[in-house]
Amino acid sequence: MNNSQPRRFSVAARVRYGLAEHGPAPMLAAAALLAQSVIGVAVSFSQASFAPHFAGACVATALVLWAGIQSFLRNMQIAAVRRAALWMISLTFSQLLLGTGAYMNLLAAGTLQWLTVAHAVMGAVTLGASVTLAALVYRQIRPEDAALAHGGVVIA
Repeated sequence: MNNSQPRRFSVAARVRYGLAEHGPAPMLAAAALLAQSVIGVAVSFSQASFAPHFAGACVATALVLWAGIQSFLRNMQIAAVRRAALWMISLTFSQLLLGTGAYMNLLAAGTLQWLTVAHAVMGAVTLGASVTLAALVYRQIRPEDAALAHGGVVIA
């Protein structure tokens, strides 16, 4: 009996394989962007100062670069992962530029409230891109590693 259907793997097996293959970078980037969004909401409602948001932006940018470049280089042959990694990196830098503009607007006491709104919207889009990248990266299982991902042992 030849079963030509691809094997199905549980979410736990895919995450376990993904962590072993790709490391924690995509999940850490998504978590950092989520934490940064929470801090940003606190700043916008005057519950936190600007300093933690700025420090979080530095950490989140470093994690996004690490995850994006690592995902791009390790999955060069998979177009969806390449696109998601490049989108996440480019959206993050757009987010930084909008954040700089929103902060300059705060210092100048101008009326360009659209910079603050655009910064908040771009933060949500960037978080979505990071979650998409993490899902794409951890979903990939190479055919030669299918036995390992299913919990078996492969002898080369």
